[in-house]
Amino acid sequence: MPLTDPAEINSRYRYWRTRILYASFFGYAVYYFCRVNISMAIPQMQSDLGYSKSQIGLIVSGLQLAYGLGKFANGILADRANPRYFMALGLLLSGVVNIVFGLSASLVVLMVLWAANGWFQSMGFPPGARLLSHWYSPTEYGRIWGIYGCSHQVGAAIVLVVVGYLVQFGWKTAFVVPGILAIAVALLLVERLRDIPASLGLPPVELHRKDVIDPTRIAAIERPLSIRETLLELVLNNRAIWYIAFGNLFLYVARYGALTWAPTFIKEAKGVQLSTAGWMMALFEVLGIAGMLSAGWVSDRVFRTRRGPVMAVYMLGATLAMLVFWLAPASLPWVFGLALGACGFFIYGPLMLVSVAATGFAGKKAAATASGFTGLWGYAGAVISGVGIGWVAQHHGWGAGFVVLAASGVLSAACFALTWNVGARGVETRA
Repeated sequence: MPLTDPAEINSRYRYWRTRILYASFFGYAVYYFCRVNISMAIPQMQSDLGYSKSQIGLIVSGLQLAYGLGKFANGILADRANPRYFMALGLLLSGVVNIVFGLSASLVVLMVLWAANGWFQSMGFPPGARLLSHWYSPTEYGRIWGIYGCSHQVGAAIVLVVVGYLVQFGWKTAFVVPGILAIAVALLLVERLRDIPASLGLPPVELHRKDVIDPTRIAAIERPLSIRETLLELVLNNRAIWYIAFGNLFLYVARYGALTWAPTFIKEAKGVQLSTAGWMMALFEVLGIAGMLSAGWVSDRVFRTRRGPVMAVYMLGATLAMLVFWLAPASLPWVFGLALGACGFFIYGPLMLVSVAATGFAGKKAAATASGFTGLWGYAGAVISGVGIGWVAQHHGWGAGFVVLAASGVLSAACFALTWNVGARGVETRA
């Protein structure tokens, strides 16, 4: 039964918006418990199981490939599913796979299980995109998604520390313990989350916030869409989303190039110990949180839902920071350390805004599909980065590798700049 009392509507919206945001944040953070844990378990796995780095690499690559494909496919499904159960189911299945993975030893079995985990992991972000796009208006996407985007960094930071202690009791505990926790949190998500506002008798959030007041436009925004309309008309036939997708591909080349190869570069080219490099990488992540929050705020308040300007400028900033990181003298570790941190700040801002922009361009009824599509291109960039940057640096030196990273940053900025004047779909200017 639709609610009509304005006071009750306001009260319920305040309560449920807060609850949906913190539950989604917590749930997606725990997703990372069952994904990043393998990085800390790899040394012990190699020692106990006798597998080479290449064999372990096959296990890890299976997750990346399945995750990229699954994010798009599950995005299409999530736009039509109840996010309350969809998000919980993915976390539950990921927890189960982690437990079974920790009890296995065969290389083939481990590869299959970790690839399956990648697919279940891809069920985490799309329902979050559906929830945020329905409970929050496009005029506040930047700030709210900035908060939500920090969840994966919080989850990754916690699990890396915790698993560092767990592996002292054997590598299996690095998977069994997070798996059990994921199953428990999946049940909690079912209790905490709900479907979109209409399921609770609430009006559309755009009407509630008076961002859209024309009944005809509200009806158009809320109109149910078929898979064909969502995929073909709102996503694949949307030029702005293609620009964002290509920009995301180059962004991920730069992001994973820094994440994957920066510690090795610091050790080999700068002569710095890995323990110190670890602290520099931590600065990359910490300042990345600040980058997300600032980019969201600026795109909401200054550019009025136009994400392109912020994404383009931030990627140019990331390119400049990468060049300083590369060229800074080895005798000035504080300079290239801060440059690496600045790189994280500028990269994570547009990284978060990619899904925000895609959702705004496609509309909330295609939020999960649009974010999944751009995410697919991002993970293609991650694959290119892992193989490509390593090959270039091996055969042509670190200088050539940084030229590729800088070029990727510029190309990403150029793609994002093509959406400079494109705002969120269906948003009116308030009086």
